[in-house]
Amino acid sequence: MNKRFILFFAFCFLLSFHAFSQKKQKSKQKQSSLQTVAAINERAQSIIFADGLREFYSQNYSAAIKSFKKVLTENPKNHAAFYLLHKVAVEQNDFILAIHYLKEALKLDKKNEWYQIDLAGVYEKIGDYASAVKIWEEICRVKYNNEYYLMSLANSYLHLNRLHDVIKVYDKLEKIVGKNDDLTETKKNIWLFINDVKNAVREYEKLIELYPHEIEYYITAGDIYLSNNMPDKAYPFFQKAMQIEEHSPALNLALSHYYERTNKPTESFEALLQAFKSTELDIEEKIPALKRYLTNAFRLKKPEVINNTERLAHAIATAHPTDLEGWATLAKLSTLKEQLQEAKYFYEKCIALDDSQYTIWEDYFYVLSKLEDYPSIILNEKLIEEYFLTNPTLQYGLALALYKEKHYENAYKAAKQALAFTFENSFVAELNLLLGDISIELGKKEDAVKYWKTAQRRGINHPEIQNKIDTNQ
Repeated sequence: MNKRFILFFAFCFLLSFHAFSQKKQKSKQKQSSLQTVAAINERAQSIIFADGLREFYSQNYSAAIKSFKKVLTENPKNHAAFYLLHKVAVEQNDFILAIHYLKEALKLDKKNEWYQIDLAGVYEKIGDYASAVKIWEEICRVKYNNEYYLMSLANSYLHLNRLHDVIKVYDKLEKIVGKNDDLTETKKNIWLFINDVKNAVREYEKLIELYPHEIEYYITAGDIYLSNNMPDKAYPFFQKAMQIEEHSPALNLALSHYYERTNKPTESFEALLQAFKSTELDIEEKIPALKRYLTNAFRLKKPEVINNTERLAHAIATAHPTDLEGWATLAKLSTLKEQLQEAKYFYEKCIALDDSQYTIWEDYFYVLSKLEDYPSIILNEKLIEEYFLTNPTLQYGLALALYKEKHYENAYKAAKQALAFTFENSFVAELNLLLGDISIELGKKEDAVKYWKTAQRRGINHPEIQNKIDTNQ
C-alpha cells in the first residue's frame, strides 16, 4: 500500500471520528438537558405534593385536592397522589370516591399492602364486608402469620355470619400465639351460638390436654354442659376437677349449680356454703346466689330458708368484712325476724363502712322508729342534712324523731324540707299531719288546722284528725 493512500485513509478516518464525536457530544448534551428538565419537574411536583400534604393536615381539603390533582396532571402515574386523594375523601365521608382513588393507586402499585389495607377498611366503613373479605384473604395469603391481618379477616367473616370461617381463622391465630383463653372463650361462644355444644366443650378439652392440672378448664367444660341441660355430661368434668382440688371455691360454686339442677337441695346448699366461706372467690360471684336466697326468705318466710340465708350471709360477712353485702343481708334478715336490736347493730356496721348508701339509712331509720330509739336518729341529724337534704323519706324520719324528742323547731324545718321534695299523695298527707302536730306544739294553731285539713283532703280521714281540727278552730 503506497504512502499517499495511507495518508488519505487516515485523514478520512479523522474526519469521520471528529463528526461522530461531535454527534455524540450533542447527544450527551441533549440527554443531560432532558434529565435536567425532568429533575426540575420532579422537584416542582414534590413542592406541590408537599403543599398538598400541608393543606391536608391543616384540614384545608379543597386546597389539598387541588394540589394533588395538579401533581397527577403533571404525572398521571403518581400513585401516592391518588392515595392522598383517598385520604381526603375519607375525611369528607365520601367513601365511594375514596374507593375509586385507592383502586387507581393500586393499578399503579399493585402489591402495596398499605393501599390494600386501607381499601379493605373503606369497604368495611360502607358495610361491604364481602369486598373487604376478598382483600383480607389476599393479604393473609401473603402475610400468613400477621395477627392483625388475621383478626381483620375474622372480623369481616363475622359480619358476613361466616362463623365456621371465623373459627378457622382463630385456629390459625392459635398456631401463631399459642393457646389463648380469650380466643378459646370466643370460639366457645361461636360454637354455642350455632348450637354446637360438643365443639364448644372440645375447645376446653384441647386446653385440658395441654394443661391437665388446670382445674378451671374442667369447671368451664362442665358448666357448658350444665348450662345446656346436660348435667350427666357435666358431672365427669366436675369429678376430675375434684380429684385435682377438692376444696376449690369455684368448683364448689359449680357443684352447687349442678346439685340444684339435679334436685339435690341439701348438697347444693352445702357446696354453696363452702364456696361462700372462701376468701379466694370474688364476692361478685357470690352475690347473685345470696340475693336469690334473700328473695326466697322474704317471699316464703320459712325458717329453714331464713336460716340458710343467714348462714350464707355470715359466711360472706366473715370472708369479706369490709363489704356491705353480708352485713346488710344480716340486717334485713334480723328485721324480718323482728330481732330489731340485732338489725340495728348490723345496720350500724354497714354505715361505719359506707355512710352514703340511701337504702341502708332508710332501713336503719325504720328499725330505729320501730324501737322508738329516736335519740339514735337525732344523733345523725347533721349527716342526714349533709348527704340527704333532698331525700323526703329520711327527712321525714328525722322530723318525726325530732318531734318525739320535743325538738319542735328543727322538726318543723325537717318536715318542710321533706314536703318540698315529695309528690306522692299519701306521703304528702302524712307530712301535713306531722306538720299540724308540730305547729300546735309551736303555738301556731292556724297553721296546724291548715295542715290537718290538707292531710284530710289528701286522704287521712280518721276521727282523731277531725277532733284536732274541731278543738283548735
